[in-house]
Amino acid sequence: MSVITFFRKLSDTINKVCLTICVALLGAMVVTTFVQIICRVFFTALSWSEELARYFLIWTSLLGAGCVYKSGSNIAILVVQDLLPDKLKKLAKILVHLLCGIFFALAIYHGIRYMGMMGIQKSAALHIPMKYMYLAIPLGCGIMEFHAIDAILGEVFGKGGKEQ
Repeated sequence: MSVITFFRKLSDTINKVCLTICVALLGAMVVTTFVQIICRVFFTALSWSEELARYFLIWTSLLGAGCVYKSGSNIAILVVQDLLPDKLKKLAKILVHLLCGIFFALAIYHGIRYMGMMGIQKSAALHIPMKYMYLAIPLGCGIMEFHAIDAILGEVFGKGGKEQ
């Protein structure tokens, strides 16, 4: 198995795992919000439910962004790219993925730094170390970085690169 095929299969596997986690987190967010509504109407409001739903949303957003990037479903402005000849289109796609990869690398770096700064702080209601919440930034961007590398390899070596 070539490195490119291995990279593609690993990227696909990571994407499937992220999709499964996103579905579970969305389900948990719905249940948490529903329980909060029931408790607020019939009993007393829960102090932790809004915070938990917010953290589920953050994790779902950052993991889901990797899934969107992998599938090429993100919003893109293709007017200029469509005007280019085929050889330059391929180069433009590689350049876009490369620029995205640079952004993801910067976000990983600063996300890890920020996670370190918030390491001792705890969340208000759940008393969870905030580093676990901020871990979503470098992890989510790391997944997107991996997918960007996979897309570049796909474009360069013609292994079915995704549209961007």
